[in-house]
Amino acid sequence: MDDPVKVLNQLRNYVADGRLEISEVMAEELTSLLLSEKKRTLQRQELLVLALRDHANILEIRQKWKLSMKAAKTLSKESAKLSQMRAKEGISGDDEAALKIEDSMQMGRINLHLGNLRKALNGFSTAGKTGHIEAHLLSVEAFEKCKGSLKKATKVAKKLNNALGECGPVNRENGEFILISKNGLTTSVEKVTTSLERWIQPSLGLKQDVVTSLTTRLQSLRKQIASIESGEQAANARLQTAIDSLQPTVDYHEYSQSSR
Repeated sequence: MDDPVKVLNQLRNYVADGRLEISEVMAEELTSLLLSEKKRTLQRQELLVLALRDHANILEIRQKWKLSMKAAKTLSKESAKLSQMRAKEGISGDDEAALKIEDSMQMGRINLHLGNLRKALNGFSTAGKTGHIEAHLLSVEAFEKCKGSLKKATKVAKKLNNALGECGPVNRENGEFILISKNGLTTSVEKVTTSLERWIQPSLGLKQDVVTSLTTRLQSLRKQIASIESGEQAANARLQTAIDSLQPTVDYHEYSQSSR
C-alpha cells in the first residue's frame, strides 16, 4: 500500500482478468487506508472516491448486496466532499455528472436486488431525469420484480414511453443496435424491445393506454432496425446528420433561372 495508485491499477487489472476475490480484498484494504486519513488532500480524496466506486462495483458484481450498499453509501458521502473540495479550489469536475448518474443507478440496482422498491425507484429517478433510457427500463422492471405485476407501474411506464420519444433514432455501432439518450448514454435496443415485448402482455396488468403507446414504440424500433438492415436508414444517425449538413441549402437550378 506504499503507492495507492499502483494498487488501484493492479486491482482493476485483476477485475479485468476475472480475479474478483483478490480485487475485492485489495479494494477493501485500499479504501480503509484512505478513509483512515483524517486530512486528505484533493488528490487523495479523488483517489478515495475512485477506490470506493471500484469497491462498490466489485461487491455488486459478486452479488454481496448489503456490503455493496454500505460501500455505495460511503461513496455518496465522500463524493459530496470531493465536490465541495473542487468547488473551493475553483476546479470543475468534467466527469462528475456522468459519474453521479452511474452512482445513482447502482444505488437503484442494489436496492432492487434487496427488494426495496421505493429506494430503488429513487435511485433510478435521479438518473431518469437526465433522459437515461436504462433508468426508466429498470424503474418498470422494479415493479415487475417487487410487485409481480405492472398494475401500479403506470407512472414509470409513461415516463419510459416519453424518454423513448425524446431519444434519437436507432443507431448501429460495432454490430449492435443502440439508442442514445438525450444525456449521451447508450442503451441496447435488444434490451428495450425484449422488455417491451414482455410488459405489453395482458398478464402483467399494465393499463391499456400505456400498452398501446409502448406497442407503438416497439413497432417503431423494429421498423428502424429493418430499415437499417436494408440500407434505407443510416446506421449512424449522427454521421448522417453531419453528411446532411454538408448538402447545399440553395436550389442552384432555381437560382440560375432567377438570375437570367
